[in-house]
Amino acid sequence: MRLRSFLFTLCLTVLAACGPMARTARQEAAGPAQEATAATADWVWTYSQAHPDGFTVDIRDRKAPTEGISVAYAATQDKHSKEDLGDVVSHALAHDGYVGGWWNSEDSLYYFDSVRILPESAAGEAVSFALENEQLAFFVLSTGEEVRIDNVIHPHEYEPTDLRGWTTVFLAGTIDNGHSEDWQQTVAAKLAGRDRRYLLYNPRQEEWHPEREGEMYQVHWELEHMEKADHILMVFLPGSQSPITLLELGLHARSGKLLVVCTPSFYRYDNVRLTCDRYGVPVYGSLEEAIEALP
Repeated sequence: MRLRSFLFTLCLTVLAACGPMARTARQEAAGPAQEATAATADWVWTYSQAHPDGFTVDIRDRKAPTEGISVAYAATQDKHSKEDLGDVVSHALAHDGYVGGWWNSEDSLYYFDSVRILPESAAGEAVSFALENEQLAFFVLSTGEEVRIDNVIHPHEYEPTDLRGWTTVFLAGTIDNGHSEDWQQTVAAKLAGRDRRYLLYNPRQEEWHPEREGEMYQVHWELEHMEKADHILMVFLPGSQSPITLLELGLHARSGKLLVVCTPSFYRYDNVRLTCDRYGVPVYGSLEEAIEALP
């Protein structure tokens, strides 16, 4: 009897918690919060009309920060209308409290985002957060600079500090001062369609000035990033001497992370083939084969 009495009491308690009176109480409690969110969304909409080129604002005190790096959350992407602002404001209030807006001239749409503000000294963290949230750029508030980013890192560019979840690949091989085939771009395009997240270290620069003070930074950058990469995809193109790439082959032949592309038409093919064979480095006859072999 005591057990049946307990179960009966439990059922009554559950029914009371789920019944009309409980729903009414929850609705009454939620009402002011929903009204406050709607009012803030209306204010942000009006604020955006006065800032047609873009803005970043703290919706808690309605002040615009003048320093920091603004990075958008993926959760509020593709929000354009006044009706969308409720979702953006709700997300911002549950997270960092900042909302950003910007005009995209490519599709003539105004975008609203819940954003995070990071210190300007934490560019690497900003890149990590942007990549994690599938963003193509972040915004430096003090300078008004938009910094474009993707999963290909070149010398002198911002880098992510958190590499968890990323497979890093250094793209070593023939460049010939930018005059050779841009095979690095092909690699990036091929890997973009995979489920795995790849971060590519590409030493190719649009402008190379060996006489410029500090330009040997490039050498240190390449040595550092080949050491830290999970894999090194190394390409010897026919018709090139590729002396630096041959040096890099010797440096990393024992590393266990090399994938080499080389054909008999390369003038030092036998040297490459025999060295790779001795140290168990796979050699591929085409770039496509090597890309396919990347884990």
